[in-house]
Amino acid sequence: MRIIGVDPGLASTGYAVIDEIGRCRVPVEGGVCRTKRNDPIERRLMSIYLDLRDVLGEFRPDAMAVEDLHARYRNLKTAIVMGHARGVVCLTAGEFGIPVFHYQPTRAKNLVTGSGRAGKEQVQQAVAVHLGLQTPVPDEHVADAFAIALCHAMMADSPVSESANSANEETSPITTMG
Repeated sequence: MRIIGVDPGLASTGYAVIDEIGRCRVPVEGGVCRTKRNDPIERRLMSIYLDLRDVLGEFRPDAMAVEDLHARYRNLKTAIVMGHARGVVCLTAGEFGIPVFHYQPTRAKNLVTGSGRAGKEQVQQAVAVHLGLQTPVPDEHVADAFAIALCHAMMADSPVSESANSANEETSPITTMG
């Protein structure tokens, strides 16, 4: 299974592609879609869309794991802008027919590092350990994207996750992507 993890942001959207082969998780690609701060929001969102579309077209993942909005934003405008970026990410996945799974950052950190409050450096180091890398992932957005992808791989392997997903499918009259 090929999974792409995405850490959405208006200035920097991190992405990371991993292959899950048995119980091994192998890094394939990681990068950042960067936008220009002075560009209008519509141009910045288009830039994220075009970059991510290229990545999805090249790597053809089976699933997308996206970092969900944080529970508490100090600034409402930040939450709205993040929602725009997440919307573009989900739209791009929809264009390719890729199911999207959403994870809270604390869940990904907890699964990857053992602490939902882990700092950026801890996440970068833990991702390297999980993926068998010699050095930590240098970019925090890429490390977060790898953490989200790893989170999905771990959750998809969980029997608890499987029973929760089947229960949701049986009781929910609404079908959503992911």
